[in-house]
Amino acid sequence: MMAHWGMLGTALAMAGLGAALGGIGGLLGIGGGLLAIPVLALLFGMEQAMAQGTALVMIVPNVLLAFYRYRQHHAISLRLALGLGALAMLTSYPAARLAVTLDHLTLQWVFIAFLLGLCGYLSWLVARPPQPEHASRLLSPRCLPLVGVVSGVFSGLFTVGGGLVATPMLVRGFGQRQAAAQGLALA
Repeated sequence: MMAHWGMLGTALAMAGLGAALGGIGGLLGIGGGLLAIPVLALLFGMEQAMAQGTALVMIVPNVLLAFYRYRQHHAISLRLALGLGALAMLTSYPAARLAVTLDHLTLQWVFIAFLLGLCGYLSWLVARPPQPEHASRLLSPRCLPLVGVVSGVFSGLFTVGGGLVATPMLVRGFGQRQAAAQGLALA
């Protein structure tokens, strides 16, 4: 009987975690895996690769639903989304192959470095003075495939992060509006 309640408690905790991450992910324009991976590793004792794989399964529905909702409210080019998504898939495969060859601790430290780098970059964006409107678009649209490549590498290596690096690239580099960039980054 006690084992039954333990399994039920774990199932309820996982369902609650999934619901919370889905809500937060939809609000932020991410799948929620960035939050799920540390929670799965720290609270559920999963190794880094297992936490990343589990988070990947958890975030796929979130990403699809969130992209659908963003596209309903913002002019997101489906052609551009498919093109960037295809490039991301092509580059995520070799990055994922690399990730599975790394030992648990190395992958964990690389993930920590990624999170710290992301925090530093986002802090820098918030702390710097506002840029003039004309300075918000620095790159030619011909450079857009770079967004797919970079996001694919991060997605393949960590199963998360593609949207987190793509959104600032799209906003700062290509002048996209924040919400539209978040929706496109989900693709």
